[in-house]
Amino acid sequence: MPFFIPSHVADNITLSLMILAGVTVARWAVEWAVTGRCDPLAARRRRFTIRAVCNAAIAVALLGIWLSEIQNIMFSLAAVMVALVVATKELLMCVAGSVLRFGGHLFKVGDRIELTGIHGEVIDHGLFSTTIMELPAHHLGHAGTGRMVMLPNSILLTGPVRVEPQPRQYAPHRFTLTMETPVPARQVVDLIHAAAQEALAGDLERATRFHRLTAGKAGADIAGPGHEVAVATSDIGKLQFHVMIYCLVKDARALEQAILIDMLEKLPLGERIPRPAEAKAWAEIARQLREGSGGRREAAA
Repeated sequence: MPFFIPSHVADNITLSLMILAGVTVARWAVEWAVTGRCDPLAARRRRFTIRAVCNAAIAVALLGIWLSEIQNIMFSLAAVMVALVVATKELLMCVAGSVLRFGGHLFKVGDRIELTGIHGEVIDHGLFSTTIMELPAHHLGHAGTGRMVMLPNSILLTGPVRVEPQPRQYAPHRFTLTMETPVPARQVVDLIHAAAQEALAGDLERATRFHRLTAGKAGADIAGPGHEVAVATSDIGKLQFHVMIYCLVKDARALEQAILIDMLEKLPLGERIPRPAEAKAWAEIARQLREGSGGRREAAA
């Protein structure tokens, strides 16, 4: 197969060789002319100056000749680099997420985390992915579902990572009680207080010590210990009671159920009394139904 060189490249090579040859010959001639009748020290200085000028001239000339080819090569390298980055974007993001996890000490094996709506316990993590054991919603307990989820580390760069307390740690647990029928708010609050105090009394001292230690270590205020009750209304006007209890994470659901059952058993829930506007609306609907049925019977007769 014959060796092929494009014509413009061959022209550039020929011109470059001619410039090199011409500058070299010119340098020898100039050196012979200016250093023939001077002392050795001055001759060395003149040779250095001539050599530097000739080298600069060669560099400028070659750069002018090969500038277009150098630009084409740089554009080609840039295109290759961009294609390489695009092709390996996900892998690079996974590696960056792994570096973030390691450098930021985000979590470790055994921690319970929540990210991008996925809640689970970390059982393994590597350079490109993190494997977690899926956990159900908080109100359904803390036992795993048995399903493993493998997540790419790139999601660590796209959203927040929430590290949850361990089952044997104390943490605030919040739940909301919405009442469908009107109830005396003060009485319900007193019943919730009594039920929460009874449920948390056996472990209150240890929870207080853990709360003091955790708050001091974090350097911030943490809800607890004990319990809190707040009264509010929903978007449609239903009475709501927001309850916070400070307890072991693994016992949170059981304590919530105990408080709700104790409170509901002691709360007298009578027959629902409709509001005046609601009663008037129902009476109007009943009248229209009676008139409609009477009209149909007359038409049939």
